[in-house]
Amino acid sequence: MWLGISISGVLLVVLLASETLLGRWDEILVGGELDPLAKVTSGELRDIRIAIVHCLGIGYLPAAFMYVLQSGRRTVLGLQGALDCTRKECEALAASLRLSRRGLVITGAIGFTFALLTPYLVPPVPPSPWNPSTWGPEVTWHRILNPMTSVWAWWLGYAVVIVSVRMSRIAKKLNHLNLLDLSPLAPFTQQGLTNVLLLIGSLSIWSLMMFETGFGQLLMIIGVATLISTAFALIMPVRGVHERIQQSKDAELYWVNSKISEQRDVLQSPNTSRPGSGMADLIAYKQLVEGVPEWPFTKSTYTRVVLYTLLPLVSWGIGIIAEEIVARALF
Repeated sequence: MWLGISISGVLLVVLLASETLLGRWDEILVGGELDPLAKVTSGELRDIRIAIVHCLGIGYLPAAFMYVLQSGRRTVLGLQGALDCTRKECEALAASLRLSRRGLVITGAIGFTFALLTPYLVPPVPPSPWNPSTWGPEVTWHRILNPMTSVWAWWLGYAVVIVSVRMSRIAKKLNHLNLLDLSPLAPFTQQGLTNVLLLIGSLSIWSLMMFETGFGQLLMIIGVATLISTAFALIMPVRGVHERIQQSKDAELYWVNSKISEQRDVLQSPNTSRPGSGMADLIAYKQLVEGVPEWPFTKSTYTRVVLYTLLPLVSWGIGIIAEEIVARALF
């Protein structure tokens, strides 16, 4: 977290200092004042907003990328009891949560290509968006940072996918599953929630450009892709647990049904002097097993996911307030 704050903070200070040294603030004013809700088709106000968002993104994304890996490894170590492995074995398993260089190269190349296409998706499209001679100071910032943020965004998505898939596979190593106490499986759910928060966090940064002219189409693409990724990131880490719960429930129900069948035969026997209480206990246990949720989610899990999805709107609102405060303080 501190790494991201440091990177973004340094870049923002350098950006604002350079704007001051170049005397750009007079040109940034729109109609004599800095309007937080201004929708500027072109001009320095729009460009510096985009540059600020990129400064925030380039700090957040690398930090989120590393946090996904660290969180996945902590989750494995937290499952030591459930996995029935020694500390050394769990540490080795946690260390196996690594990303392949080939995968990083491929996803990085996709992200870089997407960055090159971005200016053509945001009207008004300049005649030569990648010609440095046409860039102003503010445009230079986001033209340079855009490929970097795009690459890190794709790397973050890649890390979430790999960690989630491997967490699902680790669930197969669970030694024993107690259907009446699923609390030892909470680290899997927590990993899914962490993935959701990190992905929505990146969308919260891009949402600061929600009302900038021309960004509707691009933000729609990013938003839909992020929400789809969020659903995957929540479900995939617990998919293996879901399958284990299903298997355990099937095994328990098979056992209890066989016992009920045996008890029925005993009750139907003419030699039975009086009905036993075992049948009622077996039926109650069967109902208890059937009521065990097949996904390790609680109401709290769904509540947190809903609150996380509201973060982009909250971020946008905070951005407007912050810009208004800056406007009143400086102008």
